Parts: sequence; C-alpha cells; structure tokens
Amino acid sequence: MALMGFIREFEAMHGSRERRSDVYTIEVVISGPIENGLVAGVDYVEPIKRLEQIADELKGTYLDDIVGRATNENIAQFLMFNLSDLPIHKIRVTEGTDRYVELFSDEFDADTYPAQLAFNKGHSLLLREEPELAKKHFTKAIEINGDFAEAYNLKGRCLKYTGDFEEALLDFQRTIEIKPDFGEAWRNIGNAYLYLLRYGEMIPAFDRAVELMPNSALAINNRGYGYFVKKDFSLAIQDHIRAIEIDPNYAEAHYDKSMALNALGKMELAKEALLESRRLRKSGEDTFYRIKMY
Repeated sequence: MALMGFIREFEAMHGSRERRSDVYTIEVVISGPIENGLVAGVDYVEPIKRLEQIADELKGTYLDDIVGRATNENIAQFLMFNLSDLPIHKIRVTEGTDRYVELFSDEFDADTYPAQLAFNKGHSLLLREEPELAKKHFTKAIEINGDFAEAYNLKGRCLKYTGDFEEALLDFQRTIEIKPDFGEAWRNIGNAYLYLLRYGEMIPAFDRAVELMPNSALAINNRGYGYFVKKDFSLAIQDHIRAIEIDPNYAEAHYDKSMALNALGKMELAKEALLESRRLRKSGEDTFYRIKMY
C-alpha cells in the first residue's frame, strides 16, 4: 500500500467560553496500490483542489458554528466526512504548533456523522448558554437517529433551562429507556423531580445517579440538596461533605453545606462554609463558575 499526503493551513476563530484565533494545519493522507503511476489511481490535482476549497471555506470563520465545539477531533471528523469519496487513510489536524489529532478512516462512520454533527453543534450552543438554539440541533439529531440517548439528555437540559420541566423530564426518561445506565440522565431526572416538587421520586433517582457515578461531586451534591429540601439536614450535610472531599473547589457544595449546617443551628460552621464558598467564587477557583450547561 502506498501513501500520498496533502497539507494546507487556515486561520479561524474558536472557543466556547472565550473566542480566540489559531492557525490550523490539516493533512489528508490517501492510500492504496499504485495504479498508472498514481496512489490509488488518484490524480493529486483533485484532492489538492478539494482540500484548498475546504480550507478557504473555514478560513476566518467561527469554527464552533460549523463543526460544533471546535476540538481537533471534531474538525478532523468534519474533514473526513466532506472528503469521504476519496480513498482516505487518515486526517491529521494540528492546532498551533504543539497539539494535533489523527483520525483514521476505519475509525469514522460516515453514516452516523450527520446526527453527530447536529449534536456537536447543539452541545456547543449549550456551552455558550443558548439553550433555545441548541434545542433545535438536538431535535435534528434525534430526527436523524431516534435512539440518540445523549441528544435526548441534552435536549432535556435545554428544556430545563427554559423552565419546561415536564417536557425536560420526558426527554430524560426517554434517555434512560435507551441507555438505562446513563448516570447523568438519572441526575437530571432527580433535578427535574426537584423542580416539579415530586420529592418522593427525587431521592431514588439521585441514588441511582450516585450509584452509577460514585465519584461525581455534582451528583452527590445534588442529592444532598434533595435531602435538604426534604429537611433531612444530617443526610444533606453528609453528601455535601463527600462532594467537597471529591472536589474541594466546588463552591456550590460549600454553600449548600452552609445552609444545611445553619438549619441544624451550627452557626459558626455554617459561616465558615459560606465564607469558603464566597472565596472560591471570588477567586475564580470555583469548579463550576458558570451555569452548568452540560
């Protein structure tokens, strides 16, 4: 088998939190036996032309709107799909000068990619705190693939952020019908029950989330808050302490712990926890310093 490669560069914007510009180097390698003096019988002029066209189309754009969250992996998948009629061996995407990803053709499924691309775009918009726009892309992903559990889960998150808790719960429940051991979906179900004041169903959902994700500070702290609203303050404190042990920089866990301690009349300890929560948020060390869009 022979290999032939083509390299082009383009500069574009990316970043879900803060936009920045980087130069990307894309390398496309085709493979096959030499036929008529050419690798896989392909005249190099056509692949170069195609690669130049794609590089020109991406140049100066905001990549997150095109490929979803603009990781090198997502860029490589986008290129692989758009060049899928060529006998591609691999695609390499280098961001700047010190980080690259290689995607081999046998690791890429062109049939599932359209749904994945819609999901990627929705995920990017959700990270950018645009739930209404994100929901449209998750809906598109589900229309293409009706068993896309992750798309149902994040579509539910969009609905949660727009206050449609009943509809969100339906999406989370559909998620676990498809993927019963999806811990994040169980956590989201627990929170949906919390918002809907269905406290009797809330803790069992959180229990399942913690069972599936025993090291998730987020799931454990969410359950602790569930105990708090049920006035089980001692159990709440246990979960908040455990969440802080896993992630000491989780400001919300310190805050929730302070409320539970305050409810038990432990004012000095409550004050200490509250001050630590404020310190973490003010210093920027807080793990979840923005709305949790994931």
